Amino acid sequence: MKAWMMAAMLLLAGGAHAQQPAPATTAAAPAPVPLVVRVHQVPPGQVLQGGTTVIKVDMLTPDFFTEAPALPELHVDGAYLSLSDETPGHLVETIDGATWSGVSRTYLFTPLVSGKVEIPSFDITAHVGAQRTAVTAQTTPLTVDVAPLVLPPGVNEALIASSLKLTQTVTPQDSGLHVGDSVTRRIEISAEGAPSMMLPPVEFKPVSGLQLYPSPPIARDVVGNQGGFVGGSRVDEASYVIQRRGHYSLPPVTVRWMDSRTHAWRESRVPGVSFHAWWGAPAKPRFALPQQGFMPRLIGWFTSDEGIAVLVLAVLAWAAWWCRDRLARAWAWWKGWRERRRHSEPKVFAALKSQRNTGSASELAVAVDDWVRRAAQDGAPATMAAWCTRYGDDALRAAWTSWQNAMYGASSSDWSASSLVQGIEAARKRWKLSRRRQHHQAALPPLNPV
Repeated sequence: MKAWMMAAMLLLAGGAHAQQPAPATTAAAPAPVPLVVRVHQVPPGQVLQGGTTVIKVDMLTPDFFTEAPALPELHVDGAYLSLSDETPGHLVETIDGATWSGVSRTYLFTPLVSGKVEIPSFDITAHVGAQRTAVTAQTTPLTVDVAPLVLPPGVNEALIASSLKLTQTVTPQDSGLHVGDSVTRRIEISAEGAPSMMLPPVEFKPVSGLQLYPSPPIARDVVGNQGGFVGGSRVDEASYVIQRRGHYSLPPVTVRWMDSRTHAWRESRVPGVSFHAWWGAPAKPRFALPQQGFMPRLIGWFTSDEGIAVLVLAVLAWAAWWCRDRLARAWAWWKGWRERRRHSEPKVFAALKSQRNTGSASELAVAVDDWVRRAAQDGAPATMAAWCTRYGDDALRAAWTSWQNAMYGASSSDWSASSLVQGIEAARKRWKLSRRRQHHQAALPPLNPV
């Protein structure tokens, strides 16, 4: 009996224990949301020192990004590395049978040294999924192979681009400039394949008479229609305020650069700028403005370019009328001096020398006769025979005799115009020397006056 009672009690205890709820088990922690980060060069391969290449950073997740991942500003020794402003690219890939999506960002990398340049690893933080879970991933280091750049003589810096355009705008366009006006010169450099930070600044040189006021430059990277990086643009601008009247010239601007496709050096150039500035302010209105009477307008007109020009012409006309007698005498003297100079002995002798290569004895005879007549007025011998006797030498006498024989048909001997002119020129030098000696002796007083 007792045994049955003990069995019944054991059964009741087992049933009661079976009706008790099972103890709660500890929930397993959810698996971390994956984030894949890739860093690669586009296009891969060697980069020329000073050139620019694209470094892509791809970020993928099997979930979705609630906001754009934050990328840091990187600093690499011996290179410029900047995050591009281009529109992030969207990525969709299949990894292990699952669909991953993400975005791609671009760094512009410009090496300044040659060799192996390493971009170190860096952390990227993104918020993924509906819970905005913050996920951080670390990139792998990337090494870029940089080829050395050989600069030509006289070049210290290199701008490497696939194309470059240099444009200039000058305002105002009209030529009616006066003292106090300003001229603005705007130069824009647009380089394809080069970031804006690599574009050289334009040097606006000071010009005497102009006050220079440069403006801060405007530099930006240019993206294409698809949102990708195209190149850089830089705008430099300066204003020149005219301080005084005169003609001014601004020098041309030249940019030297290397074509990244052919490695050939090229130059882009904009021409210089020239303009003229007049006195005073621009022309006043034709009719008086309110609160402006006749006298202020009259004074303003006389101080303008037109008024000053009229005053100058009036003064010149009055001076010409007042000095009309003196001007008439001066004009007559100048005409006489010009006529005397036209028929002077040096002019006539120059005409004789021009016959040095003539083959006509008669033409040479006319030239010799004209010179002998003109030289006789200055005290020289009156005939060519007297010239040969007094100042001539054997060469002149022989040339003169040959010319006379050819001229008058005494013989058929050959004659040379060059020899005759050369002999006359030597005789003329002796005559000039004797005249200077005579004038010098006449100017000296006698040593022992009686």
